[in-house]
Formats: sequence, structure tokens, C-alpha cells
Amino acid sequence: MAEIVTCGIPRLDAALIEGKGFKMGSSILIAGTSGAGKELLAKQYAAAGIGAENVVYFSTDETSEELIETFEHYNWPTDMRIVNIGTQYFEKVLARDLQASRFKQEGLSVSELRNVGAYGATADQINFVSDMAYEISKLRSPFRVVVDSLDFFLQYYSLAEVLSAMRTIKEYAQANGGLVLYTVSQDAHDSKTQSQIEAVADVIIELEVGRMAAEFENRMIIKKIRNHPEKAAVLIYAVTEHGITPEMITRVA
Repeated sequence: MAEIVTCGIPRLDAALIEGKGFKMGSSILIAGTSGAGKELLAKQYAAAGIGAENVVYFSTDETSEELIETFEHYNWPTDMRIVNIGTQYFEKVLARDLQASRFKQEGLSVSELRNVGAYGATADQINFVSDMAYEISKLRSPFRVVVDSLDFFLQYYSLAEVLSAMRTIKEYAQANGGLVLYTVSQDAHDSKTQSQIEAVADVIIELEVGRMAAEFENRMIIKKIRNHPEKAAVLIYAVTEHGITPEMITRVA
């Protein structure tokens, strides 16, 4: 039987498999509305594996310094590997485009502009989806991965490419004792994209902020745990000095 490990949030662990957390080999999807805390949950999950597992954090929207600052703010360990895809994309692709645009404004000739290609790559010349899958394939058990977020990959690559990478990563995690967590923005993609991504995931947790009269309420919805429909639940949570902290659990009949 697959080992069960903590997600980093004790009250959420209690609502998951055997009251302990996630099964090793699982692919987890965290979908959230803006401001609901999906990125913070991803960091809390990553921190829980440091020291016991090989932890790798793929970031697309934050600098490595911003990531470390958040971990330190909550007194979480930081001994993990950060692969900053957002920074790499800027340095390898966007910086070249900006340079070409600047040179064009300054009146360089067409032949001179062609030389800009020597200073960078185009989006077609580098595939961050394949690179991510390759990096994960080198990890040894036990490992814990965060991909924050799928929005970046869905913006620059086809759905077919992203799904293929997710399935490859899933198979590797199942065969080699790993956990992979993805974040994605809720309602940012069409229903076909959302449903196909959800089909790959073994666990789906949605975070949302609801308006309750003059107050806001944070809700965490356990939407799917493969082969365990009885685990569907709604948790009310707050963000405290410990990170995301569920306060109440309601099972969905």
C-alpha cells in the first residue's frame, strides 16, 4: 500500500486519506480564485516535505527571493530546490524581444536586427513544458514537487502538450514514490481545458473567497479524491501565523 504523507496542514490531513494526508504517487490540483491563497497552500505543502523528501518548487510568477521571504515569514524551512521558470522565460525569451524592440526604435537596420538572435532564444526554440518534465524525471524517491502555476504553461503551450507532460509526470510519480502539486486559477480557462486537467488529477482542492454580508469567508472545497467520493468536504479556513488554517469541516453528503 502506498505511503501516506502530510500535506502540511493538520486539519486538512484529517479530512484526507486515513486522516493522515496524501498518498504517495498522487497528482494534486489546487484551483483558486484571486486572493484565496492557493500559492500559500502550495508553499505550506512544499515546506512540509523539506527534510524528509526531495522538494522542488517550479515558480512561474514569483522571484526566488520572494519565495524565500514568504517561507521565512512563516518560519518554514527553505532547504529546497527552486526552479524559477518565470525568470528563465524573461532571460531567454522576453529579454531578447525587448532588446530587439529597443534596437528597432533606435533605427538599426534589418541585417543588424538579425544579429539580436545571438543573444537569446525564441519561444519556439525552448520548451519549458518538456524541460520541467525532464527535471522531475531525474528526482529520486521520496520527492515532492510544486508547479506554481499551470496558467503559465497554458498561456504559452497547447493544451495537448500540457496534458501530455502532466500524464508523464503522474506516471513517474506513481512509479517512483513522489507527490506533484499544481496550482491553477479558477475560472481562468475554458470548461474543456479545466475538465481535462481535472481528469488527470487524483486530488482536487478548490479555494474560494465568499462574501457573507459585510464579511468575507474563505472556503476550501475537497472536490475529488480518486476512489474516495465520501471524502468530499467543505472547510472554512483562515490565514494565521501558521499559514492556511482550517477551522471547521463539513462533509458533503
